Amino acid sequence: MIRYTNYGDYMKEYYVFDIKREFVKLYENKASDLFYIFNRIYYMKEIDKMYGYNLFEQMSNFFDKKKINEYLYDKYKDKIMYSYSDNEHIINNLFLNEISILKVKSSNIRIETNSDECTFLEDLKNYNPNLFVCNFKEQEYFFVRNKKIENKTI
Repeated sequence: MIRYTNYGDYMKEYYVFDIKREFVKLYENKASDLFYIFNRIYYMKEIDKMYGYNLFEQMSNFFDKKKINEYLYDKYKDKIMYSYSDNEHIINNLFLNEISILKVKSSNIRIETNSDECTFLEDLKNYNPNLFVCNFKEQEYFFVRNKKIENKTI
């Protein structure tokens, strides 16, 4: 589903996964192969979901939701363009023309953003550089440490 913002831009949807260390080493130069696996899991039929879950569990760590929520909240709590409620962090920065919504789940972090330079991606890069980011609809993927994100002042 593509959503549109007030600015006329569409919202990209990123899924962020915490890849286990041994798989980071295995796929760091073959990110397309890693994306292929996650893409198959994402589009898997309901009947195959248990297999997909087992595959996911072998390759990914589950997130500590409390720890990530505290990390993001502490970083932005005094910023006027930030809001937080129930595992959902929102940046609505009119000056930088960015609307980003980050939802923390145990299995992944989902980010909806209208910005190619999403502020949350830089935060996640600082939190854990081994995170793997997938945009299934646009077939885009990268390790967050390899994504060059312009450092913006908020």
